[in-house]
Amino acid sequence: MGELLKVVLLLTAVGVSPGVMGDCGGTYLDAMGNITSPGYPNKYPKNQLCVYTIKASPDTRIKFWCEKMKLQESVGCTKDWLMVNGVYVCGKTRLRDVYGQGELKVEFRSDNKIKAPGFLCHYERVTGTDYEATTTTNTHQSTTTLTASSTTTCNCTLNTKYDYDEVLHKSLLFYEAQRSGDLPTSQRVTWRRDSATDDAIDADTQQQMDLEGGYYDAGDTVKFGFPMAGATTVLAWGAIEYGEAYTAAGETTHMLEAVKWATDYFLKAHVAPNVFYGQVGNGQLDHDYWGRPEDMTMSRPAYKITESKPGSDLAGETAAALAAAAILFEQSDSTYSATCLQHARQLYSFANNYRAKYSDSITDAAKYYKSWGGYNDELAWAAIWLYRATGESQYLQQAKQHYTNLYLGAGEFSWDEKTPGVMVLMSQFAAAADKLTYQGHLEAFCEKMTKNTRKTPKGLLYIRKWGSLRYAANAAFVCLRAADLGINTVEYRLFAEKQINYMLGDAGRSYVVGFGHNPPQRPHHRSSSCKDPPASCDWNDFNYNGPNPQVLYGALVGGPNKNDKYNDVRSDYVSNEVTCDYNAGFQSTVAGLRYHAVCVTEPPTTTTQPTTGGSQCAKVIQKNEWRGNFQSDLVITVPVATTSWSIVLTFSQPISNLRVWIANPSATTGTTVTLTNKNYNGNQAQGSILKIDFIVSYTGVKPAVTSLTFNGSPLCLQ
Repeated sequence: MGELLKVVLLLTAVGVSPGVMGDCGGTYLDAMGNITSPGYPNKYPKNQLCVYTIKASPDTRIKFWCEKMKLQESVGCTKDWLMVNGVYVCGKTRLRDVYGQGELKVEFRSDNKIKAPGFLCHYERVTGTDYEATTTTNTHQSTTTLTASSTTTCNCTLNTKYDYDEVLHKSLLFYEAQRSGDLPTSQRVTWRRDSATDDAIDADTQQQMDLEGGYYDAGDTVKFGFPMAGATTVLAWGAIEYGEAYTAAGETTHMLEAVKWATDYFLKAHVAPNVFYGQVGNGQLDHDYWGRPEDMTMSRPAYKITESKPGSDLAGETAAALAAAAILFEQSDSTYSATCLQHARQLYSFANNYRAKYSDSITDAAKYYKSWGGYNDELAWAAIWLYRATGESQYLQQAKQHYTNLYLGAGEFSWDEKTPGVMVLMSQFAAAADKLTYQGHLEAFCEKMTKNTRKTPKGLLYIRKWGSLRYAANAAFVCLRAADLGINTVEYRLFAEKQINYMLGDAGRSYVVGFGHNPPQRPHHRSSSCKDPPASCDWNDFNYNGPNPQVLYGALVGGPNKNDKYNDVRSDYVSNEVTCDYNAGFQSTVAGLRYHAVCVTEPPTTTTQPTTGGSQCAKVIQKNEWRGNFQSDLVITVPVATTSWSIVLTFSQPISNLRVWIANPSATTGTTVTLTNKNYNGNQAQGSILKIDFIVSYTGVKPAVTSLTFNGSPLCLQ
């Protein structure tokens, strides 16, 4: 097998023998290939069911996408359809990236009522090990069964210090622990049960409303709509950008459930175009109670915003959350996606046309989540999310107009301050002529975070004392997105990694409940502080000095003070409370870091940074390969501080093309290539990690990097 991972595409049809490309059958052994409908682009046999199965070894991810689709549009895709991993699509569209782990199944059928129905799709292997293909036969059809090869080319370990898959898994468990309402059969946190199923009574009319569902905000049981919507937007954002991370962790279904649990509630709460319930539960009544949410008996009033009592920030943030959800569910549930988008449009219009701070209308919220920064950032935030969801230029123009009202010196990204998030999306989706302006503002924010904002002695970005880890994680996510847009990529990714790893254990302890070394055991959280029923739960449990009886897996606590001091004490709600908001930016950053993780041949080790110049080593880590191409990361520990750099790569065989994004290549063919820094990444500190992603194309024998120099000094290759 060598180093080429072979992916087998088995195309079989009911009642049709395997055939060639474009027929309803065939077998393909390449690591990438095309799938076209039978007869494409000519006439297709009516109602012929075609089954395409892309199979690979269990550790292999398969990427599938469709460049062209011409299928009849119908409700539920009952006339023409392409089904990918159980998700049906139809009409004239393009199918975005879909991933399968070990296997990806595609089915096609058409009633042939439109002229020349069909599709043109592609697949490729993303990661994996070698395997062998053996053919077996049954009475119905020819199939190919895959068995793992006894030898592999890579004992794959991710180059991460902590298990990000475990972190994603446990963070999603935390969101399940925060669920309010009638819990689903898929609930994994079994010490939680149905609660607040009769929410709630309208505080003004005293009418019973159906506001069951949603998330409890923190260690209490109030449903604060503003931070809940903010957390939902950031969760969905992370899943949109880094969905492959959730696929790799086996958590895609749970991720979608986490977002939908919130958006289902928002849809209920949006009872009319200009009426939205933004809070359920009275803060004081709720905080006077310590016990299980399942046992609550206090009044649960519901507070709303209307045309006479508007809340542009609340309506705008909820519009952003629903627009992001519309994008997230576009392929898996197009009907639900359309519903979310419809409500997002209405809520944005409500926010834009009736302007006021929500905490001036829902005054109880002002005691806990007052809108300090006003609503202009949420208006811009909602508009740019709607532009991303719809592609309609009116929303981009309105986002630009709102942007002119923003304070560009923002010192945080949070439930109350969306400006840095707006900078990211404007940098990504604005017209080319405007992007440099927005990218400059985004870079200024990240420079402020990385260089001009206080750090604790152990390196935590310290913005505010209440929920200190939350602010650091949110800033890490914004700057990770900036890095992915090509802004100081290496520096900002390392910044994000440093902040997250501080929370996971680099500070000497974990700040995530149930994860790592010495995690918090006494979070300020009512339901997890309670013993199993029928034991009572009250303020005696609050005052108990021992660990919480229920492990609140995945919860990120508030965090340490400016000197890295932390109290694992239940009564210390500044350091030890948990909230849905705290975990959102944290989880999305972890997903981003997991997305960028690569396979290495040995377990990761901690490298001591050099104190003097001298012989250093570099790694070339291959992370993808297809016929005539491979993709690798060049990872260099910078031996000496420099303001500019030049790297000379020598290959064993001539290359036909080289693509690189964060360096300038002197040539893209031959056996020797010189890479020089871009104008934004020349400054490199001694001991910093410079990672350069590149793709090599070749013909004939696969080339390898045989030697390299950094600023004229040779580096050994590991």
